[in-house]
Amino acid sequence: MNRIQITGATIGTNELIPMTRRYPKLPHKVLYRDSKIAKRIIEAWDSEHDPEKVLSIFLKEHKNLSDERYWELMRSVWIVTGNIKHAGIFRKLMQANRRNKYYFSTPEEAEKLRNLPESIEVYRATNDKNDDGLSWTISKDYANRYAREFNKKLIITKTVNKSDVFAFINRNKEEEIILL
Repeated sequence: MNRIQITGATIGTNELIPMTRRYPKLPHKVLYRDSKIAKRIIEAWDSEHDPEKVLSIFLKEHKNLSDERYWELMRSVWIVTGNIKHAGIFRKLMQANRRNKYYFSTPEEAEKLRNLPESIEVYRATNDKNDDGLSWTISKDYANRYAREFNKKLIITKTVNKSDVFAFINRNKEEEIILL
């Protein structure tokens, strides 16, 4: 089998792509199909640095992915393209009736979410006091830093129930809470 090396991840059979470091037992043809789609998404980002192409590939191919890789790849697509402009698209994708949603987060992130209190104070840097975006943080410091770096005028806060949280992601130490 041919394998291609891209940014430290061997592509060819995607069980070797670390993503959330979960390795499902799937038939070889499913792993191969998933890896071909993952490769296209990775190349669109690594080679072309084109977030719109990344999202376009995922939207075109997501129905062909195994449930496990759907959630893992969606995480990557969210990280690259998730913004207020795409909030409606991601709300729909994140509400998909697919198994194994836990593949969206790393094991450490899932544990962090489990250990949060039932009532969570979250923050969002914005220019709109009625902003209902998906991406919030549990770190007031991060929200303040984001506001300074991206010229946001407000930090809005609200208290949410843990049961309303789709996922916790801590890439780049953002302590991100995704609310649908």
